[in-house]
Formats: sequence, C-alpha cells, structure tokens
Amino acid sequence: MDKISSNIKLIRSAFVKMMIVNMFVMMASCMCSFIDNIVIGRLLGTEALAAVGFFSPLATAVALYNMLVIGVQVLCGNYIGEGKRDQLDSLFVNVFVFLAFTAAGVSVLAIVFREGLATLLGARGFVHTMLCGYIAGYMPGVPAQALSAMLMALVTYNNDIRRSYFSAAVMAAGNAAGDILLAGTGTFGIGLASTISSILSLCILLPGYCRKDKTLHFKRVPPDWKAIGQAARRGIPFLTFTGGLLVKNSLLNYTLSTWEGTAGVAVANVLASCCNIFGIFTGGFGTAYLALSSLYFGEKDRTSFSGLFRIAIRIGETCIIVIVAAAIACAPFLSDLFFPAGTPEWEMGRQMFKLGFLFFPFNILLIAQMNSLRAQGRMMLVNIMSAAEVSLVGLTIAFTVPLFGSNAAWLANMWVDLLCILVMLGYSWFTLKRVDLNADTIISLPDNFGASPDEFREYSLKTMEDVSPVSESVITFCSERGINKKPAMYAGVCVEEMAKNIFSHGSRPGKNTYVDVRIVVKDDLTIRIRDNCPEFDPRKRLELYQSRSPEQNFGIRLTAKLAHQIDYYNNAGINTLIMWI
Repeated sequence: MDKISSNIKLIRSAFVKMMIVNMFVMMASCMCSFIDNIVIGRLLGTEALAAVGFFSPLATAVALYNMLVIGVQVLCGNYIGEGKRDQLDSLFVNVFVFLAFTAAGVSVLAIVFREGLATLLGARGFVHTMLCGYIAGYMPGVPAQALSAMLMALVTYNNDIRRSYFSAAVMAAGNAAGDILLAGTGTFGIGLASTISSILSLCILLPGYCRKDKTLHFKRVPPDWKAIGQAARRGIPFLTFTGGLLVKNSLLNYTLSTWEGTAGVAVANVLASCCNIFGIFTGGFGTAYLALSSLYFGEKDRTSFSGLFRIAIRIGETCIIVIVAAAIACAPFLSDLFFPAGTPEWEMGRQMFKLGFLFFPFNILLIAQMNSLRAQGRMMLVNIMSAAEVSLVGLTIAFTVPLFGSNAAWLANMWVDLLCILVMLGYSWFTLKRVDLNADTIISLPDNFGASPDEFREYSLKTMEDVSPVSESVITFCSERGINKKPAMYAGVCVEEMAKNIFSHGSRPGKNTYVDVRIVVKDDLTIRIRDNCPEFDPRKRLELYQSRSPEQNFGIRLTAKLAHQIDYYNNAGINTLIMWI
C-alpha cells in the first residue's frame, strides 16, 4: 500500500480549494474598487476621483483591522488542530465582538469629525465637500467590512466555501449596482453603495456561524482580552508591512521623479496596479498556506506540515512562472494599453513589463517561509522581515536608479526578495545547526517538532479491502511501541469501524475516495483519520447510544466507548476525525 499518496492528495485538494476561494474573494474586492473608479470618473468627474484619492490614507488606516483577521485565522487553525475547543470558542467570539465595537467606534468618530478629517487629508474647496460626502456614505459600512473579512478568512474551517463565493459575488454585484443607482447623489452615494454591499455580504456569511454543529459558531463566552492580544500579536506583520510600504512608496516616487521625471512615476504607478492584480494570486496562495500550516502545526503533524510546503511551492511556482512568462512575452502589447507607442514612456513601460514581475517566483517562496514561521508562532523574525522587505525595496531604488536608470527600479523587488530568502535560510541554518536545502530546513521546522519516524505510522486506504490489514497493522505497531494489549486492540477496532463506515456510507459513485489513517504513539495514543467524503460528524450520532436498534450506528457507538476523547472538523471539504485512546 502507498503510505503517503492519500495524505498528499488530501492536502493538495484542501490547498487548491482554499487558494481558489481566497483568490475569488480578493478579485471581488478589487472589482469593487475598479468599478468605483470607472463610475466616478465617467459620471462624477475628475474632482470626485480626486476626493476618493484623498480618502486612500484613511482607507489604509481603517484596513488595519486585517491585523486581527490574520491573527485570528492563524490561532483558530492552531486551536482546531490541537483540539482546544474552549480556547477556540473564546478567541472567535471575543475577537468578533471586539472588531464590531472598535470598527463601529471608528466609523462614528470619522463621520462626526469628517469636516476636520477631510481638511487633514489635504482636500480643499469643492473636493473637500465631496470627500466629506464620501466619508459619510462609506464609513457606516466599515464594521460590516471588518466582520465580513474575519468571517471570510475562517469560512473554510467550517467547510462553507459555497457561502463565501456567494457572499463575495453579492458584494461585487451589489457595489456595482449601488454605484450606478446612487451616483446621482454624488460621492455620498458611491460611499453608500460600498456600505450596502458590505452589509449584504455580512448578512450572507453570518448564518453559517449560527449553527452549533459547525467548528466555529457563536456562543456565550466570558470576555477575554488575552485572546484578543494573542490574535493581534500574530497579526503584527501586517502592521509592520504597511509601515514598510509607506517608506517604499515615498522613496520610489521621490527617486523616480528626480531621475526619470513624471514618466518614471507614471510607469511605476502602472507597475503597482499590475502587481495588485498579480497579488490576487499570491494573496490567495499565502492565505491558503497560512491557514493549513496553522492547522497542521496545531496537530503536531510534521509530515503534513512539510508536505504542504512541497505541494504549495510546486503549485504556486508553476502558476506564477506561467503568468510572469506571459507578461514578458506580451510586454509591447501591454505597454500599448497605457502609453502612446514610440514615446519614452512606452519604451520604459515595455522594459518594466519585461523586468518588473521577475520577483514573483521568489516572492512565492518567501511567503511560504514567512507564513511557516507565523504558523509556528515565531514572530520576531517575521515582524522584522515584513517591514524590512518593502523598506529595502525603496532604499535599493534610491541607491541604484541614479546609477543604472529606471530598469534598476523594476528589478529592485527581485533582488530584495532574493536577499530576504537568503536571510531566512541563514536564520534556519543557524537555529537548526545544519546547512541543507530540504523542506524542513527551508521552513525552519525544529527537529523536535511532532512525532519521530518510529513514533507514528501512516496508511493510505483506497478500498474496503484495505481496512482489515491496516487494522491489524495498527495493533502490531502499538504492541511494538510498548502499548498494552487492550489499548492496542482498541486502536485497531476504532480504525476498522470508522474506516468501514467511511467506505460504506461516504463513497460516491464516479469519485475517488481517499482515506488516510495516522496513528501516533508518543505522549498518548492518538488516531487521526482524514477523508474526502461528504461532511459527516460522528459525534452527532452519539445520542443514539440508547437506540432500540442495537445494530444502528454500532461502529460509531463502539468507537465512542473505546476512545476517551473524539474530535472532528471539516476543513475545505476534508473530514478529519481525531481519537485519543
């Protein structure tokens, strides 16, 4: 039997599903901004566009709620993997309530003091009036935006992917329809359209967290500031990255305007816009990787943690290299879209499209390295690198553009990402005290993490015929590890009964069924079973202990008696059942 094929296929399936749904959500968000600008430019004019442009620093400040969103996603993955239900419930509810109240407070303050805020942002005259209108329409939707972002980040833990697609689609469509219908009321209407679409999106997401059978759901919990602080700590890299981005953009604009004139700034603006589009892919990749790596770290599963890295890098690098190669091949045509042919701007743009995206293959690897450390809770280097990565790009541009011209600006991201990768590798070699390039070293996975090779076994089951041999192998393995006869027999019985239940009731015609069994004998005896069958929580059947039909759900009831604890979750369509014997 192939001992790892099912596990690899299950990890790949979960990763691809999570990456695609996150890409879809990010694309919907980008479409909202894109459509806003089109409607404003066409129907309201240049002054309205300028007013919304003045709003961008405030939008950046408001978006700092993503620091908590990212942090809660990481910790939820850890807690689910570790089976820490009380901490999971406390974290989820407390962060949700905290986000709701703080976002509402920020919104009220911004609306009440919008006149002074617009002046502070630099708007004058009629643009000032239009910016005040936009703030009044947009800011009431900020609480819904923050809460939607949090629920969207966690939706795969509840295996509610369809709801996330529907929510994102409604957000984009509602924003577009609202822009058109409310444009007659000026910038206030454009801001109000964003508010309405955010509220609609939240209303679609909320019911998915009101069901008690879901992994994450609303319930009464005591206030816990510690949980909020832990989430904020895991999300600090978003804050440091934002600070580094301000440094980079300031140095970029100053250097290019000084040495290349307005043409350089214009081409750099195009590069930034295109990078935002490419960022849909890298963002989806990074978010999916972070969620799954947090989960596998919580499970203390070294095989899955490093296996995820290999799978994600293979998929991510293949896709991004194809995209970058297409951009390079189409460089003259892409430059035609933005600049008149034959002008200095066009030539500079052509070179930019050839060189400006070469950093993305390196960036994919760097994202995986940094998110691996974040999932492990090793935040110091992540915080430093999040700020340093983008800041160094600005410094590199400032020193190299005067010497080598605008091409140095387009290559700066690549050189800095390569340097950051080497720094991450140096850190790993130093902490692990070895120099190699295997997956565990690249992602700085400590040698003492998880079970050693002689403390676990993993099996791939493809048909019902595989169940009995695997059950016998489990019993033998437990006995060889010094487990008493009775617990070893219990482990074999639990594997056999639950695996048979999966093949008997979960297999679907025309679809391959993948079942992976992992047994760990370390601090205790733990059995984990993963499969790609329809969602099924065996704990829901435990009330049938007193059933008048003894044969009904016999396997589940027997397993519940033999195991002293059972945990279950479904993440991105993959069932995971964990039993402690």
